[in-house]
Amino acid sequence: MSAYERMLERFARSPAGYWYLRRVAPHLDPPLLRATGGRVSSVSPAPAMLLTTVGAKTGRRRTTPLLYTVDGDSLIAVAANYGRPDQPSWYRNLQAHPRVDVLAGPHSGTYTATEITDPAERASAWAKALDLYAGYGDYQLRAGDRTIPVLRLRRCP
Repeated sequence: MSAYERMLERFARSPAGYWYLRRVAPHLDPPLLRATGGRVSSVSPAPAMLLTTVGAKTGRRRTTPLLYTVDGDSLIAVAANYGRPDQPSWYRNLQAHPRVDVLAGPHSGTYTATEITDPAERASAWAKALDLYAGYGDYQLRAGDRTIPVLRLRRCP
């Protein structure tokens, strides 16, 4: 990690950074990611995507900006919900409808999402997620008894 990236991560894990990530970035990132084909977001150089799910109850398409990491030919996403005690709505949506659309530069496409439940595979994916953003560890502490889901997105043929 470069000095610049370390500084950004320190900021992201601070109270001001937490506020920015919860309140500002989710509004800035969708137009930024759309305008750049998924290449630039307000949290660059961290890789961010737009994840489009189908609403579990409404059937409407819902789009959420998320960090992701690449693992071989799949993507890893974390349903942290900023450490809140409840699961994020996009996670409940993909449980009902696992086929999702991703806008993430060269990784854009249609994927099938599954939760990683195998303990060894989850530990490996969680380590990759923590390497991307150590704040996920903070979120797990905030989440209390809720185990934060880690998801694998595999490109659809």
